[in-house]
Amino acid sequence: MARQEHGVLNRSIAETPIAIFDFETTGLNAGADRVVEVSVVRIEPGKEPQLVLDTLVNPNRKMAATEIHGITDEDVKDAPKFEDVAGNFLRSIYDCVISSYNIYFDIGFLQYELGRLGFPEIPPHLCLMYMRPLLGLGSRCCLEAACAHHGFKHPNAHQSAADVLSASKLWPIYLQTIEQLGLKRFEDLTKLKSYKFLESLVLEPLKPPAAEKLPSATRLKSRSKKAEQPIAAEVQTVTIKLDALHSYWEALKAVLSDLDISHGEVKYLEKKKKDLAISNEEIRALHARMFGNLISRTVEDRVLNDKECLTLRSLYRCLGKLGWAPGQ
Repeated sequence: MARQEHGVLNRSIAETPIAIFDFETTGLNAGADRVVEVSVVRIEPGKEPQLVLDTLVNPNRKMAATEIHGITDEDVKDAPKFEDVAGNFLRSIYDCVISSYNIYFDIGFLQYELGRLGFPEIPPHLCLMYMRPLLGLGSRCCLEAACAHHGFKHPNAHQSAADVLSASKLWPIYLQTIEQLGLKRFEDLTKLKSYKFLESLVLEPLKPPAAEKLPSATRLKSRSKKAEQPIAAEVQTVTIKLDALHSYWEALKAVLSDLDISHGEVKYLEKKKKDLAISNEEIRALHARMFGNLISRTVEDRVLNDKECLTLRSLYRCLGKLGWAPGQ
């Protein structure tokens, strides 16, 4: 890693470029699952956010989780592979502190995808979801709920471009709060709480010629252009259902990110299930997917240690509180 004495700790938060990225994937486990869509919004100080990368990605395996993100095998058959766009991605984040709305999910996939290409460097990063409680703006929640809290909608929730563009609207709100709190440098954030992502601020952003080591595609395939076209009624019905399932799934990931769940979070997800008209059968399928993904990850090395058993029990308990856990 590009580790310096201070990394970005002494940099001005307001004067540092931010790159917000988002992945859609075949599942929750980096390595067993793969990236199928990537988008990046870059925010230069004092300028409007700009979508600088947006493409579907061929995962080189059978598609999965289509009911969450809406991406099919047909959609990605002529899309570039991640190794084809790795250089594009690195160029889009040059000199940036990178971020995503749920960095603990996205950073694992980024580490895997870059690591298998022989590029282990990960830039300093922030979690936009955990910055809500860090800055006193509210509890952690899904991106859709955060957008609603600040008075704007989050459309096309199952597209990575829509996710990063919505997340980019949160950054000016964070900057305003940071200024009101008298915080100036990234080091000031580390004094508020001890979130793990803050440890990455001792790293340096990526700079040229880092991207020269990896391929860059000249042909990308974006889904966001499809959203501008008229949608047939029967397709629109499917899209509405996908939006509902994706909305609950993202809320579930946000609530269970620390494998603990409060009474308020249970009520929040119960209301979301009712508002989105998600059936009990669909809830069971989503809960089973989450539990199955964790099992897959923990037994990949053919060893199940005490810590992994505790994690499985914690997730089982949380899913049970939310209405259904496998075996109930």
